[in-house]
Amino acid sequence: MVNGLISSILEENGLSLKSLFQKLPPIDVETKSKIEKLLESRERIKNQINDIPTDDFTDDLNLANYFLACKKFTESLKYYESALVKNPQSYSALCNKGLCLYNLSQLDDAIECYDEALKTYHNIPEAFLMKGKILLSKQNIPEAINQFYHVLDLEPENIEAKFYLGKSLVESNRTENAVKILESIVSNNDHLESLLLLGQIAIKNSNSHKGLSYLNKLLEVSPNNIDAHLLVGKINMNAKIINEALAHFEKVLEISPNNIETHLLLGQIKMDVNNTDEALAHFEKVLEISPNHMDGLNSKIILLEKLGKVDEAIEYCERFAASLPDPTEQLLKKGILLFNNNRISEALVCFNDILGKSNNNNVALLYKAKIFTLKQEFQEALSCIDLILKYDQSNLDAIECASELSLKVGDYENALLYYDQILSKLPHSKSFLEKKSRVLSILGRHEESGQIYSELFNLDKTNISILCELGKIHLILHNYEKAIEIFDNALKKNPFNSNLLYKKSLAFFSLQKYDASILCLEKISESDSLYDYAQYQKSKIQMIRGNTKQSMEILSKLIKSNNVFKYMAANEILFESIADTYMFKELTK
Repeated sequence: MVNGLISSILEENGLSLKSLFQKLPPIDVETKSKIEKLLESRERIKNQINDIPTDDFTDDLNLANYFLACKKFTESLKYYESALVKNPQSYSALCNKGLCLYNLSQLDDAIECYDEALKTYHNIPEAFLMKGKILLSKQNIPEAINQFYHVLDLEPENIEAKFYLGKSLVESNRTENAVKILESIVSNNDHLESLLLLGQIAIKNSNSHKGLSYLNKLLEVSPNNIDAHLLVGKINMNAKIINEALAHFEKVLEISPNNIETHLLLGQIKMDVNNTDEALAHFEKVLEISPNHMDGLNSKIILLEKLGKVDEAIEYCERFAASLPDPTEQLLKKGILLFNNNRISEALVCFNDILGKSNNNNVALLYKAKIFTLKQEFQEALSCIDLILKYDQSNLDAIECASELSLKVGDYENALLYYDQILSKLPHSKSFLEKKSRVLSILGRHEESGQIYSELFNLDKTNISILCELGKIHLILHNYEKAIEIFDNALKKNPFNSNLLYKKSLAFFSLQKYDASILCLEKISESDSLYDYAQYQKSKIQMIRGNTKQSMEILSKLIKSNNVFKYMAANEILFESIADTYMFKELTK
């Protein structure tokens, strides 16, 4: 009678006594009430009908199935264990007990249940499926894949097994195989999880268009799918299609008002378009939902700094730091805020406090080095960087800082070594290749410098600064015709570049092509910083040509406007022949 009552109530709600509850069915309020009343009077009923034989095993199994469907896993487990005492080989009890243990995160015990069931009944698809899911969660990918193949050997069209097989193949970097399996699912079924995973794969492979096709299909079938709305919103956000992104993020908040990721993304969008009030509201909502949320806190601090509310941002860092067992990260943020806002002395105190507790904090040491660099205390700065590199030899930020400091103290050989270290990790970095080339040039290794500039030019033929440097190298190496050719190429792109014109004039001067040199010099505007140097060069040319009067006239005007040319002229070999003349002495005295 007890069994009959439970059975009839379960069957009224579509719950089979023999089902394996891989996806827990819902229990309505009325059924739940009936079952609970039945459980309360179970012993009384049994005592009243003790003349009628009852199936205690089936009774325990039905009760266990009911509690499983209600997601009361601890109670369910008790009845499955009671049922298995009476029938240890029941695959239904074993498999559903495994499902209880799985939901209670007792994964190893769950696998034991499924293995026990498979000893007697060798072909239970649900047991293989659950074993595969557990092994996947434990990152035992190869064995999980084997379990899903077992399911598909028994049930070739089992969609759930196909999906989890595809998911496992993605985890093992066999993406092409995974996509084939997942597409075989969605070709005939609106399987939401497969569509979502296909969208994620396409986005990861930088194929946003393909990703959108999967996600839009998913949203046609399931308009309220939060994950799909989030992904579509992110795609549009990255593509700067802001209105579309906003629409999807706002839809997420309609469905799930406390979705933290969405509030952060909306806050970022609003901050980027300078809608600071709404941005702040979103970040504060994140911190209302999760008061210690790191991204929410960081975003709010960035926004406060952007608004110029530096003291408020610093206060926020301090308040949050006081609530944490390890406040280092928040104190670092405070120090960086102070540094970014030129409160150098306060920043130094903050970083020293951090280093007092942990003397090898790389971020604090790096910022101390920056502070000492600003104070022109380069050796102190280098000492900080040396401490970083003592424990972290591959720290690129520290190596870059060390290279710049080496340049400042004139240690070019060391700077070159640091650039080589950086380029061993970033071999195609144009900026560091250019820096290395400049150091080589300073060290007089012009051929090596020119080779690097040639490589850089081949990578980017539109870069005028590289062309200028390459031309300068040829000028130094006395390859004047080649230098002129390079300067001409650069001037085609920027005809009024005074630096190029001046360097080209020097090349013509060295070739004794004085008319061509003067033509270049005369193209340099009076408002340009190189104009005076161009005039000085013209005075030298006039002197070479024997036009002493014209040379002195140019030089006289120059010296009146810029005293530096008096000293240049006094030490210029070309003016030695007139050095004793009254006019020249008057100019240079």
